[in-house]
Amino acid sequence: MRHGYSKIKFKDGQDADQMLVRKLATNFLMVGKLKTTIKKAKVLKTVLEKLIEKMKIKNEANKNYLLKILGDRELVERSFVDFGASFTKINGGYVRIVKIGVRDSDGSEMVVVEWAYPITNKL
Repeated sequence: MRHGYSKIKFKDGQDADQMLVRKLATNFLMVGKLKTTIKKAKVLKTVLEKLIEKMKIKNEANKNYLLKILGDRELVERSFVDFGASFTKINGGYVRIVKIGVRDSDGSEMVVVEWAYPITNKL
């Protein structure tokens, strides 16, 4: 039985959902701020928390995990130096979700995903 287990799903299928999360994560790590819907932001936050934990320690296993999720070698190499070094002493809560209101066109709730702590080295 699956008591208490819930997974946020999108309507496009598993492959499209994985690609959507990959694009959101890549864009967030490049820019540092992202405006999206609340459903996508909640999924993105859980993925980013796991990725940043892997960025703290540079080894082959963590590098391969990041490559599987992000798919960009340059971003993975930079992330160990930039984000891993910034969050070594912090144990969680790297990303913050701030509600900004509803979208005019369809009424979906919009949020801004941003870093909870300042990043010392940026890409």
